[in-house]
Amino acid sequence: MPATPNALAAAHRARTIATIARTRAASPAPIPNAEGRAALARIADHLDVAADSLETEEPGQWDGIVITNTMDWNASHALRTADEIAAAHPAIGFPPRFSQYVTAPVYGNEVDLPPSLLPGGPVLIAREGDLFARLLTLHGHLRLMPPARDTTVFLEGAFTLHWKHALLTASEAVKTDRPCNRPAVPAAVEIATPGTPIALRRAHDAYGPTVTYGLTGRHLPCHVSDEGVTHIAVRMVSHLGTTIATCDDDSHRNAAAVAARELYDSLG
Repeated sequence: MPATPNALAAAHRARTIATIARTRAASPAPIPNAEGRAALARIADHLDVAADSLETEEPGQWDGIVITNTMDWNASHALRTADEIAAAHPAIGFPPRFSQYVTAPVYGNEVDLPPSLLPGGPVLIAREGDLFARLLTLHGHLRLMPPARDTTVFLEGAFTLHWKHALLTASEAVKTDRPCNRPAVPAAVEIATPGTPIALRRAHDAYGPTVTYGLTGRHLPCHVSDEGVTHIAVRMVSHLGTTIATCDDDSHRNAAAVAARELYDSLG
């Protein structure tokens, strides 16, 4: 029994995206990093495996009815692996679950937007919002197309927008990391540990908006290391009564001071 129209539509999408990946990998301009180009080539290879399996695997049946909403293990595994590679290399411009474009004809699933930058400025909000609106329009066209239709143009348009979003993400990261754009660290004055909220309020009146003091008999966490070890906080940073626990590491204390101030501001 030949593959179902849904499976053939998914195979076509897999081959189209494989071509997009190889085209992007072949040009040093968009992907100057050799590791990124290698990741794209591996993604394309896995997409070919998925397409081959979708085109050749006989569909299952139940009481004589052909099952059209399942995918065999080889195709599913190849697509999962391709997603994992994309998630590990965000600079290539493929969203972390791009295989949703492939599986949609089979499963009827929606396609997620890439993770938002959660931008704080009106210009960046507008730029990302425009990209998301155009992506949603393409997703709508893809969702409504019958399996036999050629989806190449819409997929190419979608992955061009994903690439633009990746570039926007990279440019925002560079801008944020510039010294002039980093939030200023408020000076935290060392005080004796206040015994009551009233004592803390009086300390702010005397020493300024941001103070820090040692913790006694407390076991609040500061952070969890990459190895999964919880580091215990030994002091508190307070910005006008809004507190963040921290350890004595200078970078953590500075981050806590910034976080306390931002939390206070967010509370109005």
